[in-house]
Amino acid sequence: MANYICYLKSDLYKLCHSCFFLLHAIFAVCGAAMMLLYAGVSQSDDINKLAAYFQIMAVAFPFAIGIVCYVAAEQEAKAGHFQNILTLPYRQKAALSKLTILLVTGLLATVLSSVLFGALFPLVGGTTEIPSRFYTAIPLVLWSSNILLYGIHFVLAIRFGKNFGIGIGVFGSLLVALLQTGLGTGIWFVIPYGWGIRFSSYVLETTFGLMPPDRIGMDFGIIFCILSTCAIMGIVVLWFSRYSGNRSAD
Repeated sequence: MANYICYLKSDLYKLCHSCFFLLHAIFAVCGAAMMLLYAGVSQSDDINKLAAYFQIMAVAFPFAIGIVCYVAAEQEAKAGHFQNILTLPYRQKAALSKLTILLVTGLLATVLSSVLFGALFPLVGGTTEIPSRFYTAIPLVLWSSNILLYGIHFVLAIRFGKNFGIGIGVFGSLLVALLQTGLGTGIWFVIPYGWGIRFSSYVLETTFGLMPPDRIGMDFGIIFCILSTCAIMGIVVLWFSRYSGNRSAD
């Protein structure tokens, strides 16, 4: 545990000298601002505006993950071509340290954006009372549904660099939008990019009592998401402990 805390402090110090934390703040503030602008001009009812906010958040998540994972990986690449971490005695703990920072900052940015949007929503004409679950449960579900993607994009950013990692993020965001439509029916629960938008929509429906939530595939999706996330994150840590430092050119 002492080694893990030391690695965590070191990573925090190094990332403070990059745009890592600033990017999270920009994503949170700009995301809330753009959706507030949409809410102000849209003729939809309040519930649809709130639903649209989380749908757009879910679509943007893979792209944002691709960028922040690249920034975290590039910081180590510039510091010495990953030699600073490859020579550490406990590389698994070093990997956990970086993943912890990625996940915690992602959660904080998601909650911040939700709070900003919800708090300012009345200023753009919103009249619906927003329950506390809008600021807690729904952001938590959206974030936790994307934990697996953090692990995957972290590996892609380290191994293949900027172009491939961010490119997969863009593709993932497009896939999220498709899986929300009828094209995702019957398959979304086995595709990680479909979890965030489907799970958050389900929680939103139950929060506002819009309709009897569609549980088709939901229970299986939750179980598959949990098991897959645990397995992939374990594989990521194991891969990191055996990584030799090779990296494809951007």
